[in-house]
Amino acid sequence: MLLTKAEELLFHLFEEHAANVRAQQAEELWHAILHARANPITHGTRALFLHWAEAEMVQLVGDWTFWQPSAPMHKVAGTKLHYIVLEFPDDARLQYKLVVDGNWQLDPANARVVEEGFGQNNEFWMPRYRDRSYLDIGRSVPQGIIEQEYVESAVLTSHREVYFYRPVLPTKELPLNLLLVHDGEEAIRLGKFPTILDNLHALGLIQPTAACFLPPRDRNWEYAVSDAYISFCVEEVLPLAVRWFSEQGIRVGSSPATVGVVGASLGGLLATKTALLYPDAVRKVLAQSPSYWWNKGGIFRMPELVNARRLHVVLQTGTICDARELSSLMARRLQLLGARVDYFEYSQGHTWGNWRTTFADGVRALFPPEQTFGIT
Repeated sequence: MLLTKAEELLFHLFEEHAANVRAQQAEELWHAILHARANPITHGTRALFLHWAEAEMVQLVGDWTFWQPSAPMHKVAGTKLHYIVLEFPDDARLQYKLVVDGNWQLDPANARVVEEGFGQNNEFWMPRYRDRSYLDIGRSVPQGIIEQEYVESAVLTSHREVYFYRPVLPTKELPLNLLLVHDGEEAIRLGKFPTILDNLHALGLIQPTAACFLPPRDRNWEYAVSDAYISFCVEEVLPLAVRWFSEQGIRVGSSPATVGVVGASLGGLLATKTALLYPDAVRKVLAQSPSYWWNKGGIFRMPELVNARRLHVVLQTGTICDARELSSLMARRLQLLGARVDYFEYSQGHTWGNWRTTFADGVRALFPPEQTFGIT
């Protein structure tokens, strides 16, 4: 249903004086929306949300509200129909839920449901949003192999699990780039990074690239405070990955320029710090919505920023309640210090939905193809 048509129907409801007719027409409008499963209805920069409930208050909570309940939706008098019109960038992709009399729930009139770190959310696309996630390329491709291994860390004095990803390629003779990916379990399960890498490889859109996915235990401490965790990643995991892939007949990590570190939010902060501290081992960074605010922007005061001139940093951020201000500041700072910087902004929020749909852009910027090697 077009937004203008839905708004016209709403206007007629407001003008209808016969309560029974208004109630019937409101229910018919709702059933049309529910059947189409296309809530919200969008046009240009406007989005109309509708909901049918015997409730005192229906609110939206989403990326644009910092996931705090927003102002209540309006209710058509004498009916169960609630509505609100909101403005968003016309290329936005956002997530939300309904809060009905204090209870959080999915929108039954929206067919798009996605998994996030705290459960399922609804997702909607504004008219000019175009999916560039490469999650679905319209055909099946060879799936890369993921194997779980364990490492005994002397630095952390504990066992740690890692997941090694190796793509299916026409030949094993080529040296592969290597990505160290933080929040490894969520990057696999929620980010779908292996699937995206499979599809990019099949289309020949990136250089051959393997990955090592690293799940944290104490995320805040390890990602934002502990230098020991950075040492673990570079001094223990990276040599382990080189050996493990070598045993599979695959060469990785042949030079620092072929090794990248990937992270989102606090993981993006960690990824940036890692390369600054260890430029002799890691020269590539993909930081998604990085939490550069941590410790009152302590990363901006690191003496190791002098190493920026040796790095290639890809910075991605959403523009809606995300990390835009400090990400853009860091991009400018790194460029002034001589780093190669690719900077991307998206009309999205601080969620795996953002990082999942933009990961392909980041990897393609880090490792653009030198020649065509697509898999048929």
